[in-house]
Amino acid sequence: MSKNVTRLFEQFRPKHYELELDIDSDGMTFTGVATITGQRHGRPSQRLSFHQNGLKITSAHITHHGKKEASDLDVDRINTHQKFNEVRLHTNGMLYAGEYTIVMKFSGKITDQMSGMYPCNFVHDGQNKKLIATQFESHDARRVFPCIDEPEAKATFHLQLTTPAGETVLSNTPIEAQTTAGKRQTTIFEITPRMSSYLLAFAFGDIHGVEAKTKSGVVMRTWGTVAQHKSFLQYANDQAVRTLDFFEEYFDTPFPLKKCDQIALPDFESGAMENWGLITYREVALLTDPKNRSLSGEQYVSMVVAHELSHQWFGNLVTMKWWDDLWLNESFASLMEHIALDALNPDWHQWEGYVTSDVLSCSNRDVYKAVQSVHVPVHHPDEIHTLFDPAIVYAKGGHLLKMLRDYIGDDAFRTGLKHYFTKHAYGNTTGEDLWESLSKASAHDIHSFMTPWLQQSGSPLLTVTRPTNDSLKLSQERFLLDGTDTTSQWPIPLLSSKPLPVDVLTDKELVIEYAEPTPVFNHQAGGHYLVEYADDADQARINAAIASRSISAESRMNILNNMMLLARRGDKSAVDLLELARGCNLETREGVWTLLARAVGSAAALTEGDDNAEQAINAIQHSLAKDWHAKLGWDDQPEDDPNTKHLRQTMLSLMVGAEDQETIATCIQKFDQAKSLDDLPSEQRALIIGAKVRHDPTVNLDALFEAYRITHNPDIQMAITAGLSRAKDPQQIKHIIEVAIGDNGFVRAQDIFRWFAHLMRSRYSRDAAWKWLADSWNRLEEMFGDSKSFEYFVVYSAATVNTPIWEQKFHDFFDPMIDNIVLRRNIHIAHGEIAARVAWRNRDEPKLKQYLASI
Repeated sequence: MSKNVTRLFEQFRPKHYELELDIDSDGMTFTGVATITGQRHGRPSQRLSFHQNGLKITSAHITHHGKKEASDLDVDRINTHQKFNEVRLHTNGMLYAGEYTIVMKFSGKITDQMSGMYPCNFVHDGQNKKLIATQFESHDARRVFPCIDEPEAKATFHLQLTTPAGETVLSNTPIEAQTTAGKRQTTIFEITPRMSSYLLAFAFGDIHGVEAKTKSGVVMRTWGTVAQHKSFLQYANDQAVRTLDFFEEYFDTPFPLKKCDQIALPDFESGAMENWGLITYREVALLTDPKNRSLSGEQYVSMVVAHELSHQWFGNLVTMKWWDDLWLNESFASLMEHIALDALNPDWHQWEGYVTSDVLSCSNRDVYKAVQSVHVPVHHPDEIHTLFDPAIVYAKGGHLLKMLRDYIGDDAFRTGLKHYFTKHAYGNTTGEDLWESLSKASAHDIHSFMTPWLQQSGSPLLTVTRPTNDSLKLSQERFLLDGTDTTSQWPIPLLSSKPLPVDVLTDKELVIEYAEPTPVFNHQAGGHYLVEYADDADQARINAAIASRSISAESRMNILNNMMLLARRGDKSAVDLLELARGCNLETREGVWTLLARAVGSAAALTEGDDNAEQAINAIQHSLAKDWHAKLGWDDQPEDDPNTKHLRQTMLSLMVGAEDQETIATCIQKFDQAKSLDDLPSEQRALIIGAKVRHDPTVNLDALFEAYRITHNPDIQMAITAGLSRAKDPQQIKHIIEVAIGDNGFVRAQDIFRWFAHLMRSRYSRDAAWKWLADSWNRLEEMFGDSKSFEYFVVYSAATVNTPIWEQKFHDFFDPMIDNIVLRRNIHIAHGEIAARVAWRNRDEPKLKQYLASI
């Protein structure tokens, strides 16, 4: 039985930290003094406890601020409890409720993991350099200083850093004072607003940046190492200014800091982190090449920037009381990033991209018994890391909030948010506080509407039938691929393409009078539920609407995704999907092509290893793409809109995937003629490298390895990763894995997961990737065991396999780890996922082969 979380905030509530850190970046150590003022609560005792992890507390002193005078209490014993990440100060006198100041001196080590305070290594002009940065979410501030490391323990921070002279130093707030003595400099920062410990951040090193101001005068700066050209920072800075302006207007609540810095870190576990006033990013999430522009790369940067900037309100200004309400931070940011980009870039058709990203992500994850709900109780510290499921707390939570916004309207939504920010600024909340504000603004009972969606895992299936020509029957059940659930029930907003007598289905089933043709339900993919049209005539009409594009692109994508999920459960078949896809060659929206390609890809996966089936599927793929490719060609034109640019790349990818010899030859020719990988068109770079690796036996792998090592452009590194994972030759694959991610591989720790995911997707490299995982597990556990990313190895291992042999391999390897709290939930989900995929293949592979042989 695991021990529940001990909430130290209940016994001591900090108000202010005076924090001094003297950092030896060469020796990878630091010393510090933390002076903490706050209120002690609870019963009298002779002990005060604070969080720490890996620190050595060398001395401690406690002062009690009484009504008349202060009194000192000797600390006669300092106990460090590593199991509980605590330091316990035992006194010779009784500690009563009241105000105290605690002074602790301590020392610690700069960690090799990407948490707490850690180094980011890079090379500039042939010299090895080091940037020191922090990552404190979710509970790693305690690795750097003793504190109450819980979201509700908000306090102000006055930070002083002593670091090597001549290096740029950043923190949450502007510099108050800076002095230099010999080779050391001391920087004092202005006092922060009242905030949670996990939002404190600092970074220093050889960096440079660009700067601008928002309409309201906020200084926006974007930084990178000196190895990055300043021009690579400009796009992100411009986007940040525009986005911060938008949020200040949309929320009708000012950004409360004088400045906001963004910094690209060479080593960073997550995509980005919203530290108040000092947002940290992976380089790939912040840097863009202005000379070889990538639309998809710029859109990705814009989205991550918008996500993190929305956190400056959702998460930073107002913070969840405890991690079980993490969705208050992440779900909202996952919605607001799309609202912002839709307003700022209407030609991007952001809500179409939203379906192919967030809606697909959450709907395909939320179909297993073991999946978590959006609101998750936390009973053990290790469980905090497991909360950050991108498909659930981010994508599903955001989808639920979009459903709510569509239900009450944007005006009521914004009014409610304004009330929420005003009432709870610099404080902590639960979901009920938000529901109160939105209920007040919308005159709806938001608690009753939203609570079932957040507290129940899973998603409903809305089944639509026609009992008579004048009626519709609507029924709901939980949609599962690995079992049944007859008790779950939701209030489903019908979001119909035509008016209905009811707006929300609250019962298990309902019959309504309706004489018109059956409308499209959930027609803009705004609701978190699937729809099945049980009558053949309705399904045929829906299929015709998809092929003729007479319904919105969002609806077309959503219906195709629903049909794929229904096929995975056995309600439809992969043949139905393939037949529908073959009739959609006139489709104009790139997002819909994403779903059509998934339909073709699922047929390929279900018949994997059968050469005849592979040739037939390649022929289908070729027939779908050839006319579009002939029309669009290779090169973007000045008059192209974003959809056309994306569609061009999709068609090139389909042609190469179909093994069109002329397209492959052109790829190889472009690779051979390029002076360097920098010269290849950024959007096509991965495709071209992949074609060279897969189809040209003369490819120089070592040259690609060296290009990966020396480039400072993360887009090029990602293209090389994707390209090398296209290898088919077993000896090449073995060599790639050993050199790239072996014991002495050149790939940074943060990128190992990406390599593994790519290699597992291909049937040619899957065995070798699995062997690497098994052989490297002890090393990987040491590297990532304490990180949020560790569970990705489970997710990626299960993501593509669909045979009994692979199912057994998974069980044999991961089942002995079922008691690991960090891995447990994803192992259980993987059991259901793999079993469902094996069952799908057993059902549909014979049908597909028969169908493919007949065309």
